[in-house]
Amino acid sequence: MSQFIKKHLSIIDRYISQEIILSWFSVLFVLVIVVVSADAVHLLAWLVEGRIPVDMFLSLLLNNFYEFTVMLVPLSLLLGILLAFGRLYKDSEMTAVMSAGMGPMQWYRPLLLVTLPTTFLMLYLTLFVIPSVVEHRDGMMTDIKNRTELSTLFAGRFNQSKEGNAIFFLESQRESGQVMDHVFYQQIQNGVAQVDIAQRAQKHNDKNGRNYMVMKSGTHYEGQPGDGQYKITEYQEYGVYIPGSRDAAATLSVKALPSAQLWQSNLPRHQAELQWRLTVPVATLIIAMLALPLSQTTPRSGRYANLAWAILLYLVYSNLLSLGKNWIIKERVPVWVGTWWVHIVALILLFVLLKLGGHVFRSRTRQNNAQAEVTG
Repeated sequence: MSQFIKKHLSIIDRYISQEIILSWFSVLFVLVIVVVSADAVHLLAWLVEGRIPVDMFLSLLLNNFYEFTVMLVPLSLLLGILLAFGRLYKDSEMTAVMSAGMGPMQWYRPLLLVTLPTTFLMLYLTLFVIPSVVEHRDGMMTDIKNRTELSTLFAGRFNQSKEGNAIFFLESQRESGQVMDHVFYQQIQNGVAQVDIAQRAQKHNDKNGRNYMVMKSGTHYEGQPGDGQYKITEYQEYGVYIPGSRDAAATLSVKALPSAQLWQSNLPRHQAELQWRLTVPVATLIIAMLALPLSQTTPRSGRYANLAWAILLYLVYSNLLSLGKNWIIKERVPVWVGTWWVHIVALILLFVLLKLGGHVFRSRTRQNNAQAEVTG
């Protein structure tokens, strides 16, 4: 493969391709760090609230990391191309390249060397990999729903039950959360407060699968709030029933359905999802091609001159694609129209930008002028 590249590509092609890849990966790394950090904060909030167990935090974060990385490829590729060509323009390297006889349209050769493999890779990821990732996440969320509240307890703070009628507090946990030290448990049943304070508690499942928190060496208080009449019982071992799993059925979202199943379905929502999986790779290629005329700057304007316009164009493009997907779901447009009209508009814009930048027909005009000078 390397021998083929060296044989069919010039040194300039390889140099520009390396600049694009370096800038692209740098931008992608920064974007992924920012998005994953925000998602980690969101999951930590869920963890503190007791909505997810501790052992699920890393799995959910990694699962989201895979999906975020794929979805950030189009934007990072756009910004990477802009920064790479912007630097070449700023350092007047593009002037030297053009003086060597390499016109603007020839710059698409190193650009496509990077974007075409990326497009095919995106097609494979969106059709096969991402659905598997989402399916795995849906399975984890179903598992979380089926877990008892004991699996989401957080040591050192008050944990409120999902129904709001009980409060847990434990000083520490050990043996993978099976044993809890210095436990406080309060629940309200029929308007009567029941409080248990124990030195230790342990999780227990009976033969019927019911979940208990076995309190050891503790005291049980029972009475009406505001009333001085309380029933106090000391015990060596006392089992508190904890509502078990909800037995939630494993359900797959549309994003998790296999592409083959979507292809055979006639439901608008399924057709919209399938077309979206095809849209993302196509949009990646078109966005990369749009980046070339947008990157054209002067040394004085700097490499970030057109960055704002490029981001604005990306936002408009992505929002129109989302709009087209919603129109398919609501059956406002036929499936064969779908989101393809957005790509057609983007290609027309690409042609206009190339023509305004003098990239279209420039090489042919120069060739005709050169032939005219020779004839003259």
